[in-house]
Amino acid sequence: MLVWTVTIVIPITPFSYIQPIMVGGGPGNWFLVGYLLYAAVGVGGFGVFSSFLFAVEIHERRAPSDKIMLAGLILSFIGVLSSCLLLGIAGFSGGYAIVLEHSTTDIAQNILSPYVNPITAASLVSVIGTGTCLYGMAAAKATET
Repeated sequence: MLVWTVTIVIPITPFSYIQPIMVGGGPGNWFLVGYLLYAAVGVGGFGVFSSFLFAVEIHERRAPSDKIMLAGLILSFIGVLSSCLLLGIAGFSGGYAIVLEHSTTDIAQNILSPYVNPITAASLVSVIGTGTCLYGMAAAKATET
């Protein structure tokens, strides 16, 4: 998150191209959505997840399976990270073509379209990971005190 934020505000080429691309709209919105989703889901989502896990382990005194939770966490992390990065890369590439190279929207669309299926697949991986974690918390067994 920190790296992505810093690259947006650095006034040095090639990073200085990012702000005009975001302002240009279209693919720049893909870039912005990738960034905002990473901030909301990648940072906030994992924070909320940690709160729920804390409640299950401390307040309810239940212990989720380490294997299930680890698998879910890895899938969630990979899914969120890859989908957000792909959104950012696609948005930057398409936005660069429109804003800085003055290409047509058809060319930008051709740049963006190959990213749709990988982003969808990565999003599904994050959903599967989140579902796995929720299952792990729901199936947690009571601990003996």
